[in-house]
Amino acid sequence: MDENKLRIYTEKVKQSWKKNTDKSDLSSLVTQIEKLREYKSILDTFTIGGYFVYVINPHSGHFEYVSEQCINVLGYSKNEYTAELCVKIIHPDDLDAVIEIQQKISNFSEYIDEDKRKNYKFNYDFRVYDSEKKLHQIHLQHFFFELGDNSFPNSVFCLATDISQIKIGGRPELNILHLNKNLTDILNSNKQILLLTPKEEEIVNYLFRGYTSKDIAYAMKLSKHTIDTHRRNILKKNNCSNTRELFSLIL
Repeated sequence: MDENKLRIYTEKVKQSWKKNTDKSDLSSLVTQIEKLREYKSILDTFTIGGYFVYVINPHSGHFEYVSEQCINVLGYSKNEYTAELCVKIIHPDDLDAVIEIQQKISNFSEYIDEDKRKNYKFNYDFRVYDSEKKLHQIHLQHFFFELGDNSFPNSVFCLATDISQIKIGGRPELNILHLNKNLTDILNSNKQILLLTPKEEEIVNYLFRGYTSKDIAYAMKLSKHTIDTHRRNILKKNNCSNTRELFSLIL
């Protein structure tokens, strides 16, 4: 990837991180990271392959912490592993999908009530190249690690696990789990409490996956105006004034 494309793609990722975040001081992050080190033995036991963890400051786009295991998995030291490198080593065929997932997570988090923002874990996997150009499949799990003064995230915890022994390839797909409901997959959760037609349920499923009205219109081969009309009808028949209220009925 040439330097100009790398800059553009990296900026897209950072803008997704920055949306709906807080620039508060990360004064408690050092203490939080110390706690992470206490959990290392647990991670060593339960992860299915080599792994490393890192903590993102989403407002600045910087990695505040990268664990030393990064060099064992990808051949890069903790000081080398930056947002720019993270984007650079993604397989070209997976890059657009990964950036789209970042944007969907940002869209989804916009609709979460303030007191629920730390209740969700976001999972997906994709291909990356290590320092010797060997291909790996990385399964990434991340969640909002610390919230700032305005209840938006100011740090994001990420666990990157090498699952190459299980799979290589496949289009990256976002999976969202509810941490306080026995890791319920909310994308497949029961939405029967809502009054929805089959088409409206399809639209709600897209909303849960972070799609915008424009994205949904493209996916369903309908006009954005039609999708917006359906969304208004969904809110009205379920006595909700906005999408956040709709989400609160289920999440």
